[in-house]
Amino acid sequence: MELVRAASLSGYYEVAEDLRLDTPGLLKRAGLARASLADPDRMIPARSVVYLLEESAKAANCPSLGVRMAQRRTIADLGMVSLLIAHQPTLREAFNVMQRYRNRINSTLVLQVEESRGVAVVQEQWVLDPPLVSRQSDELALGVLAGLGLWLLGSAWHIHEVHCAHPTPDQAEQAIYTRLFDAPLRFGSDFTGIVISAPLLDLPNPRADVALAAHARRMAETMMAEAERSLEQEVEEAILLQLPAGGASIAATARALGLHPRTLQRRLEGNGQPFAEIREIVRRRQAARYLANPRLTITEVAELSGYASLSAFTRWHRQAFGRSPSRTRNERGT
Repeated sequence: MELVRAASLSGYYEVAEDLRLDTPGLLKRAGLARASLADPDRMIPARSVVYLLEESAKAANCPSLGVRMAQRRTIADLGMVSLLIAHQPTLREAFNVMQRYRNRINSTLVLQVEESRGVAVVQEQWVLDPPLVSRQSDELALGVLAGLGLWLLGSAWHIHEVHCAHPTPDQAEQAIYTRLFDAPLRFGSDFTGIVISAPLLDLPNPRADVALAAHARRMAETMMAEAERSLEQEVEEAILLQLPAGGASIAATARALGLHPRTLQRRLEGNGQPFAEIREIVRRRQAARYLANPRLTITEVAELSGYASLSAFTRWHRQAFGRSPSRTRNERGT
């Protein structure tokens, strides 16, 4: 299910009050009750959260709403798993913990770290199906990651660049981004993410305590066993990482998960969701996401969706959505 902790809205009420928003009305339209948000560990619909933040930003004419919320966050907002994250020996291990326990933080958000030539690009992508416009949620998640890096590494933490897919906002709004990220901003980019030096991922965390980390892991595994990621979620993540390289095959996915292809296929079919079906869901979701970004040409969208040629992508898109990619983009005004 597409669920997220109610704590994902930490800071929302304060920001909404500053912006003089009609919070009760916005919550109602999003299908959320304020009383249901009182328990930060309660799981609520992810779509409602994404919708609430987008509609709130529009109502306030405030493109930095998600960033404003991120400024108010602490590591404690990640809930029970925060103790385990805080005592990981490195930032890389902290990110691994966030992925392992994402069902208890946000089951619909996938953390990606791509390294090349001494540089690491860190992104978080929503995996809603069908997809929603999620600019505010994307930037909130990015701000939380930046805050986590600063909390774990202190003065050693440094962001080379921050990339945002939306157009450049006015100077006042840019200042809010600068205060949070303290890094050069690249608006109108073809992705939303932060660029850091890859060695930062393996710097020792001065706050790490091996004994406390072991205690936190035992506690987390005891209390969160029922929230372990499903095989389908593992497969989705592997496909998501492999699609841009055109390698989202069952053989490549099985290798990534340490399974034999026949074993993986048998287990997926036993769960009623074959590999090809999962891949199609991921491809549809990603294609829609990429087409919504005006910075990407349709040829680039085809490549990111795992197609070697524009013609093959166009044929698939017509079959999947009943119209050409260019028509989809024109209908959205992007």
